[in-house]
Amino acid sequence: MSRLIISAGRRFGRFTVLFFVVPALVILCVWMSLLDNHPIWFIAGGFVVMPIATTAMAFLFGTLFAGFRRSKIKGVSEAEAPGLWALWRSIAGPRRAARTVVILEGNLNASVREERTLLGLLGNRLFLTIGIPLLAVTDERALAAILAHEDAHVRNKDTNGSLNLAEFENGFGFVFEYAPPGTTITGSLLHAAIGWLSQSFEREEIRLSREAEIKADRHAASSGDAEHAARALLLLATADVHFTETVYDPLQHELRGALRPPRPPLERMLEAAGQLREPICLDVCARKAWASPDDAKSTHPSWAQRLAALGYTEPPDLDPIAVTALSTLLNSSVAQRHISEFDTKWTARMEDYLQR
Repeated sequence: MSRLIISAGRRFGRFTVLFFVVPALVILCVWMSLLDNHPIWFIAGGFVVMPIATTAMAFLFGTLFAGFRRSKIKGVSEAEAPGLWALWRSIAGPRRAARTVVILEGNLNASVREERTLLGLLGNRLFLTIGIPLLAVTDERALAAILAHEDAHVRNKDTNGSLNLAEFENGFGFVFEYAPPGTTITGSLLHAAIGWLSQSFEREEIRLSREAEIKADRHAASSGDAEHAARALLLLATADVHFTETVYDPLQHELRGALRPPRPPLERMLEAAGQLREPICLDVCARKAWASPDDAKSTHPSWAQRLAALGYTEPPDLDPIAVTALSTLLNSSVAQRHISEFDTKWTARMEDYLQR
């Protein structure tokens, strides 16, 4: 059932709810016809029909108005990151780049999502998010392969786990925003109706996401240099292992019983990134990344599975990067400003958490 619903969501997007709304309206019309000739049945049926009708109306509002509000995220301008914008334009093309918002974040990550406002009447916008730590552990060649991977998600129409599917889910989000479960009858009924499918939905979305990652990896390899794509993937894998061991695990330990916020993770990651310039450290982390087990609940396959999809039976040889993408593609003042902002926000959030 979940696979059927998600398949319909991927194909029809927000209009998938019409498969529920139309039968609900038919039931409502039949119920209304009982008013004159069968008033007892009309009254008795109201306890069933009215919740169905109100839920259908909520779905209709979600279909019409989900995505009504345009995101106000500005991102970084081309003047602030000329090299990054030029690289993205060379990969995605000028038309796609013109409708892109480039956003920096404080995690080792790169992602792309798509926004379609007012049924696409205001056009589609892409939000390309790139982590500052990712820029610190890659060079321009590796970052180009990573951006080709993200561009493949757009070309394959699986951004947001498929734009249509995301709009379908946003319809539920819109309904729950104005009819919260637990406080409204409509929201509670709708939540109960889809709650029994939630685990199946999650499993199906994980399966689709993992397939999309493999497809995007192969597209990045076929559209450019396959060795560069594998190298970029392994650089990310080694950084992931290294940051887990040197940043996140110690940070979790320090937060236990802490009275004051410790050093923020972004500051630590940028410091630890320099250690990956050492061949021995790089090789050890690459081996650990290759051997890391697959997490069945993750939306991404294991590093070994992703490299195996590119034809590798063992981790390829990896040389340390000479010049980071962070130093060549982003103005230093802009980078420092964002780093300071991320560190300040994290510290403030931890202060609130520790004071509770």
